[in-house]
Amino acid sequence: MDRRKFFKLTGVSALAMTAGSNYSFANGAELFYDRANQAAGKGKTVTHKCKITVLKRKCYQDLQKQYLSNPDAGPCSLFYDGQEFLVDRSNYFHLLDGKFCAEAWDCISRYVYAALQGGSIMRGWTNDEKMMIACCNDGTRPVIFKLERIDEEE
Repeated sequence: MDRRKFFKLTGVSALAMTAGSNYSFANGAELFYDRANQAAGKGKTVTHKCKITVLKRKCYQDLQKQYLSNPDAGPCSLFYDGQEFLVDRSNYFHLLDGKFCAEAWDCISRYVYAALQGGSIMRGWTNDEKMMIACCNDGTRPVIFKLERIDEEE
């Protein structure tokens, strides 16, 4: 398959996925497939969500005093320990509408997207392939998140 055809097919398939379909077909080519739906079989449909839990907010005051313009910035004020967010296909592209830090979302959004497609978030790295631990890239006050894929039969 040439590059032009590949990008055309993947673009159409990606658009179909955001519309909420479980299978995405483009010109008769099946490019993306929801593996959990295949495993469910028997005509059952599985939808996927991703639960984001704030595990910890760290603060490295020694680094803040040395490098920040506000040496008393303290831990991240946008999140709190135990805070939860539930992401599905309807709000994936709108989570940043004042509800989530853009820097943190940039760090974890690719893993959330994989979970929403029914994929393994961190196969072989964590003790459960439906879960991973990630953090934002703020070096003086990182926030540590737990991402969990939730599979629901309809």
